[in-house]
Amino acid sequence: MTGTVALVREAVASVGIGRPVAERLAAYLDLLLRANEEMNLVSGREAVPENLVSRHLLDALEALPLLPAPAGRRLRLLDVGSGGGFPAVPLLVVREDVEGVLVESTGKKARFLEATVRALGLTARVVNARFPGPALQLMRNALPCDLLTTRAVAGAGEIVRQARPALVRGAVALLWTTEPLLGDLRRSLPGAQVDFRKSPGADRRGIARVECFT
Repeated sequence: MTGTVALVREAVASVGIGRPVAERLAAYLDLLLRANEEMNLVSGREAVPENLVSRHLLDALEALPLLPAPAGRRLRLLDVGSGGGFPAVPLLVVREDVEGVLVESTGKKARFLEATVRALGLTARVVNARFPGPALQLMRNALPCDLLTTRAVAGAGEIVRQARPALVRGAVALLWTTEPLLGDLRRSLPGAQVDFRKSPGADRRGIARVECFT
């Protein structure tokens, strides 16, 4: 754990994240590494602290400048296909004014997410159901969400369209995707405003920020 804390602290210092938050992010990575010994949350190659930090944690935290500003109330984040918790868990750790709804269809991954939410003291709910149908049915009486996130590169535009019933008017979607897929994304969301922020050092990978789709 000590080595992971030092690694995370050094990596996140450039985005203004201090020691207490860095320690919570490191605790999350340790939880994931331990659970990954029994289930496939990340591939074997990725299941080392250095790769988790560089390829997953920092990738998630690239969204921080793209999040809506604090609104004087809790913002609600809907994360589709949460898997091992990226990007939602790091964002919820850093932005304590945001609460999460994490949708994951695989039972053992959903149970890992529930345990992680408890261990880190996050304000979040895990929905163990397939998206959109069963998941949206389970959420139908919940407050709508202000923000949608997903790392599902393929079909991101369809996910955004299907998620509309669970989102407020004026919601923002953050999609971890690639530059060549932006054309497909724009065609699937006519009239939406789509901006793309390329990841540092990447040729084509980055985050699409989508507005005006609800």
